[in-house]
Amino acid sequence: MEEIDLQLNPLDNEVFVVTGMKIDFLSLPVPQIGAGVPDVSAPHFECSVYKSRPATAGDISRSNVVGSSRIMSAAWASGAPAELNMISYLENSSMDSPPASMDYLDIIATNNYFISVDSFESPVVQARCAVRLYGYRARADASTYAALVQSELLSA
Repeated sequence: MEEIDLQLNPLDNEVFVVTGMKIDFLSLPVPQIGAGVPDVSAPHFECSVYKSRPATAGDISRSNVVGSSRIMSAAWASGAPAELNMISYLENSSMDSPPASMDYLDIIATNNYFISVDSFESPVVQARCAVRLYGYRARADASTYAALVQSELLSA
């Protein structure tokens, strides 16, 4: 879990309006496989951006997740000593390019956001991801700002 500081000014009710997001996976590991069979336990990774520090891993079904991307891998081998013949990655991303009709994806009212990379089926294998958030700073009125902050803090 990595914390990113937005350096918002809470005295001015400053918020960050997220208009787009890009998540790229870096340095994905090659699955370890047996001869002649697909690796069904190949690592699956999910990178998520949270508005508040999460208690557990989550996906876009949770209210504090701005967006996430998942990558799944499969590999096949053959030969007496297993030789890697093919590896395939399938990436599913929530927002590589947001629809033009959307005004914004989310609003972050607290001073920071969090990035988490979770591994499924293989907790010892790690991957890295790079995240870019697009957006702008805005000022909210007092009641809207209070509601946004309360919502973020209670959704953790």
